[in-house]
Amino acid sequence: MSSLLTRHIFKYYTQHMKKYSIILLILILCQLLVACTPGHTGNDVVAFLRDGQLWTSDPDGANAFSVVSQSTPVVGYAWSPNHQLLTFRTLDADFAKSPAAETLSPYPQAPLIRDLPGTLNTIGVDGGTPISIAFSSPDFSYNNPQWNSNGTRLIYRQTPRNFSATPANAQWWIAQNDQPGGIAAKPFTNTFSIPSISYDTQNYLLIGNAANGVFTTTIANTQKTQLTGPLAGHPLPASLERILWRPAHRNQSFLYAVETIATHADKPSSQLTVKLVWHTLEGPATTIATCACTQFSWSPDGNYILYSTGTDITFLKVTDNTSFTIKAEANAVPYWSPDSKFLLLDGPQTLSLVNISSKQQTPLLSGTTGKTVAPSQVPATNSLLQPIPNNLWSADSRHFIFVSHNHSAWQQHSALDSKALYTIAINDAGKPQGEPKKIASGTITQAGWTYQDPNTSFLF
Repeated sequence: MSSLLTRHIFKYYTQHMKKYSIILLILILCQLLVACTPGHTGNDVVAFLRDGQLWTSDPDGANAFSVVSQSTPVVGYAWSPNHQLLTFRTLDADFAKSPAAETLSPYPQAPLIRDLPGTLNTIGVDGGTPISIAFSSPDFSYNNPQWNSNGTRLIYRQTPRNFSATPANAQWWIAQNDQPGGIAAKPFTNTFSIPSISYDTQNYLLIGNAANGVFTTTIANTQKTQLTGPLAGHPLPASLERILWRPAHRNQSFLYAVETIATHADKPSSQLTVKLVWHTLEGPATTIATCACTQFSWSPDGNYILYSTGTDITFLKVTDNTSFTIKAEANAVPYWSPDSKFLLLDGPQTLSLVNISSKQQTPLLSGTTGKTVAPSQVPATNSLLQPIPNNLWSADSRHFIFVSHNHSAWQQHSALDSKALYTIAINDAGKPQGEPKKIASGTITQAGWTYQDPNTSFLF
């Protein structure tokens, strides 16, 4: 009897201990998952470069954190679309010690640092150990990688030390965000234009342009499909050599420029007139503008085309073919709000805000030197330009950040620190609310709050 009772007690004890063990294991796993969860929700974090390091911070300046702090300088980065990852570019250790590295110019002389020898990496918003998706070599240079819209792939350019005079000689690579260099990376077909990625997450298509015309491939660089014959004048000057998918529309249409008259592609913009052509996948191609353009891009909603002729910027609404034009500082960098209702123009001497519905431009920040910047010529075909990778706007389109860039006059009445990063809120009419709030001080470059779709960005 005592033996039978003992067996029952042991069976009861064993069954319950199994249950408790399972519960305890679940609790431990939950704690581990919580511990591994990123400490940021994403859009409440801004990023910037300072002293060769990549920093993040809350928009009020709290919780400043050096995501990447190492001996070789960080010269570029890009937010992932989900705001949980960053890709960043560092200088090659030997190149960083060279005289050429010392001449790299921060904005406003150059909004982005040019292609250089170094490494390409990905890292979480909370830091950690970076994954190098492309390793450093003195024989190759890289640009800032671009993300696809779900953040699983990146595209980057690799050029040899003695890059020759045609953009088709640049090699483009498609890499996974979590795989070290050389693993799962695939070369993209030679192209004059920077590859553009479509928005259909179920069927990503990349679009490029070569001697035979415009073509598409899958994200794995398979199923190449020719869409057009050779484009007139291509390869065009670098800032015009673009094939751009229409944002917010799944694999439906794309935009490009062609010469109106056969001219040499390296001539100044004043002597080069192009047609902007809107082309559907079904075949119809429509000329929607003729201009001496220097830059063009889409709005985030795909309803506007923005193009610049130096100091004039035109907003062309493709749904009804209406347009309006504003004056802008030469070489100003445009940043669309995610809802496409506003546009920031960040120039070497001024910062202004354009309200698209009212067609009004509001000066926000100005310099005190009184100097003007001459418009630049359209770069030659072999110039290695790249899109601005990060947006100054928050995801709600009612806040943005900006760097003072040695300017101090906010709306002509308030004095700001000439070397600092600020944030400001606006109302639905685009009117600034209160005074700008300082986030960080120092020589800050490449500030970014959110991911910027390359199809909405100008090239620099």
